[in-house]
Amino acid sequence: MTPPSSVRAAVTVPAAPAAAFRAFTDEIDRWYVRGPHSWVDPGRAVAIRFEDGFLRELWSDGGHVDLGRIVAWEPPHRLVWADLLNEGGRMEIEVSFTADGSGTRVELEHRGLDTLPPDVAGRIRRGYSWNIVLRWYATAHRGRARRP
Repeated sequence: MTPPSSVRAAVTVPAAPAAAFRAFTDEIDRWYVRGPHSWVDPGRAVAIRFEDGFLRELWSDGGHVDLGRIVAWEPPHRLVWADLLNEGGRMEIEVSFTADGSGTRVELEHRGLDTLPPDVAGRIRRGYSWNIVLRWYATAHRGRARRP
């Protein structure tokens, strides 16, 4: 059997799709957890943001690395970026925002895993990293919702 070429992860947050999209994009630096496993260059990384058509890790020396190139920016429903760190942008990450009761279901799909070496694709297929990233986002978003 051929392994799947994509993985999915999802969370539901207590906000309308427009607010959920803004929190994911405009406030990514507030909820993205800094650490040795979440940065390209942990020694220099100081921020992460969507800017100038890219998902970008910013460095303390004024430099940066482009993690992804935005290929679809459709607020408040959808965001897609090409992964620039692996396989020259042949992989894509799509995040969709869909009204779900009194909140928004945020679903992430990472496509193109068949372009990676099997060991790397295997780690991503297990969904570990994307489940963690969406948990960071949901936890921060829920904390915001509780503030007066």
